[in-house]
Amino acid sequence: MQQTRQRIQQLWQRLQTTAAFSYTATPGPGSRTGWQGWGQGQVTVERVSATELHFIEQGSFTLHNGPAVEMHNRFIWQQSRGGVTLSHGRRGEPVFLFELIPAGDALWRSAQDHVCIDDLYSGNLTENANGFELIWHIHGPKKNEQLVYRYSPDIS
Repeated sequence: MQQTRQRIQQLWQRLQTTAAFSYTATPGPGSRTGWQGWGQGQVTVERVSATELHFIEQGSFTLHNGPAVEMHNRFIWQQSRGGVTLSHGRRGEPVFLFELIPAGDALWRSAQDHVCIDDLYSGNLTENANGFELIWHIHGPKKNEQLVYRYSPDIS
């Protein structure tokens, strides 16, 4: 358990230095969302408490063969007993996505898939020299999506 607490604290420090993001959205076979494109922007980290951080993301998203649109997200990170949880802040309410637990050196994986209506959410996080990469998987009757987020402390 001590090693897990140390890993959580190490990731927690990394989360607090985040200033920028980029991501790609790629639909897989059977997806009917048309959610394909890329985005980028800035992250403002809001420390709500010693165990809760909010990522306030502002930037743009460009649909494949489409226009760029402004985007805003709030992601809520919370320390848990065995790792960290990620939720999406929607209309002022957190919507749980998944809990990430240590799975190896610099690797975190979903403790289990999370069911949201008919969809399953899971994720992997890999720490690296320039921040971290968070890969989401969303599967459901109409969805087969992969979102690859890259977070860094550098805005450039």
